[in-house]
Parts: sequence; structure tokens; C-alpha cells
Amino acid sequence: MQKESKLAIEWNKFLQGDRDSFQNIYNANFRSLFLYALRFTTDDELIKDVIHNVFITFWEKRGSIKDVKNPTVYLHRSIRNELLNLKRQQNKYAVDSLTEDSYSFDFELPIEAHIVREEELKETRQHLKAAFENLTERQKEILYLKYVKGMSFEEIAYTIGITLKASYKLHARAITAIRENFGNNGYTIAFLVSIYFYHINGITTQT
Repeated sequence: MQKESKLAIEWNKFLQGDRDSFQNIYNANFRSLFLYALRFTTDDELIKDVIHNVFITFWEKRGSIKDVKNPTVYLHRSIRNELLNLKRQQNKYAVDSLTEDSYSFDFELPIEAHIVREEELKETRQHLKAAFENLTERQKEILYLKYVKGMSFEEIAYTIGITLKASYKLHARAITAIRENFGNNGYTIAFLVSIYFYHINGITTQT
């Protein structure tokens, strides 16, 4: 809560033209935005360009940015939209919006050895891999945003651009699919998702 409050203060200063607050927001959120963007593409330079361009647009249009209740969610939504817009252009999509399965959301699943015993690691990973292979890209993204980023369903719906009802429904379907493939082994869904961390291009995180 304190972190969000601090960001909200910086955000309001930035909207008033404070360049230091603008730089602080960029520095404080770059890593989180970069890691989220890696779910859509592994092109480091493209991601850096997207984040840079989004922030430049923020600065240029700061006077027209209104009603941002949660800057963190707004930042993630903006990066997501820009990446998917680029994908539309690259693939020459003829429709205005991507369908649920027309983009790739990478959800790698290595598991911490100190949480699952070494002899169980291989079998557990195989079961988890099978379970997640049955999820749509958007279902994976919802699980990532909820259990890794800690977003509420309202924030998830806003970030992805769907209704609150749809976010509940997709989440429920993802949980059902995992349970059907992984079984009822006593682990909670929150535990299964939260023990995942990411090893992409040398970057590791659990947040």
C-alpha cells in the first residue's frame, strides 16, 4: 500500500510537469514492465523501445491523462497494448483487436528445488507442463497477473481490456483445467502459480 501511495504521489507530480517524478516512475517500474513484456516477446531491444516510446507518449500527452486510479495497472496495460499493436502491424491483422488465442503469452514453469523435493521435481514439472499446455494464452496471462503481479480481478480486467465478468470466467476455467490435468494433490492454485519464477535472458524474478 505504501509503495502504491508513493507512486500515486509521483504520478500526480509527473502530470503537473515534474521531470524528476517522471524519471522516478520510469526507473521504479522499468524492470517490472520489462519482465511482463517478456511474456509476449523475447526481443530485448524491442521491449526497451516500446517502454521508452510509451513513456515518451506519457510525457507528451500528460495533460490529457485522466482518471488513473492505479498507475501500476495503467503502466502494464499501456505496455501490453503497445506490444499487441506492434504485433498486429507486423502480422497485418485485418481486425481491430486480437482474439483470445491470437497472441503468444509465454509462461515458463521452472520450480524452486527447496519447495519441491528433488526426487519429485521432474514428475511435478511434467504434470504442470501438461496442465498449462491446456490453457489459452489469455488464461495464462490472467494467472500471471493475479498470482505473480498480485492484481485484483478489477485490475486484471482493465489491464487486459475485458469485462470483470469475463475475467472471473476465464480464471475459473483456468483453475478447472489445471485441476483436471494436475489432479487434486493438496496444493492450492495460488501455491502452484506462485512457485513459478522466470529465467529469460539471464533475468530471474518471483515478483
